[in-house]
Amino acid sequence: MKKKKKVPHTPAPKKQVKVKAKPVSKAPKKAQKKVVAKKQKPAPMPAKKIVVKQVAKQVKKAAIKQVAKPIIKAPLKKIFIPTKPVPKIDEPKPKGLYSIEYELNSSPDVLFEFISTPGGLEKWFADRVYIIEGNFIFNWEDGEKRLAKQVGIKEKEWVRFHWLDEADKRYFEFKIVIDDLTSEVALIVSDFADNPRELEESTRLWNQQINDLHHSIGSA
Repeated sequence: MKKKKKVPHTPAPKKQVKVKAKPVSKAPKKAQKKVVAKKQKPAPMPAKKIVVKQVAKQVKKAAIKQVAKPIIKAPLKKIFIPTKPVPKIDEPKPKGLYSIEYELNSSPDVLFEFISTPGGLEKWFADRVYIIEGNFIFNWEDGEKRLAKQVGIKEKEWVRFHWLDEADKRYFEFKIVIDDLTSEVALIVSDFADNPRELEESTRLWNQQINDLHHSIGSA
């Protein structure tokens, strides 16, 4: 009976299983490390994308500058558009033009109304004055009638008329002048005369009419 109990006791096979398990478990761990190292190598790819984006931005900026250049140049051309010629200051007076200055004790506002409106002109220049189709109609007691057009006016300074039965370049003008030192008001009358005799007669007529203007302003 003792011999049968010693035969089934075999511990040796258990030790062989343990030795073989150790190298098998280490081998796959080393293979995993190598695979991970290979995957990390292509990492620098994003740097190329950044370069492409920067180049694209530079191209866009260059294109914007090229478009902006003609927009900046466009208004510069408008600044150098040639303007109308400025009239000369020392132009010669028209032939036959003369001027007479009269001192008047009046304010510029009142005087301007007397020389520029039909109601004011009726008080000293003609017996009846009215406007038809933009023309001033002047009537006198002796039956004389003349038509004039107001060809220029500046508020409280001057007014210019042109007789329709005379040459186009001729006119008669009333201009208000104020002395800077004394503040005295004067009226300058400008008209045309073809010869000395006509100038004398015209001057005498203006003296009479300005005398009537004095009385009218005094009674106004």
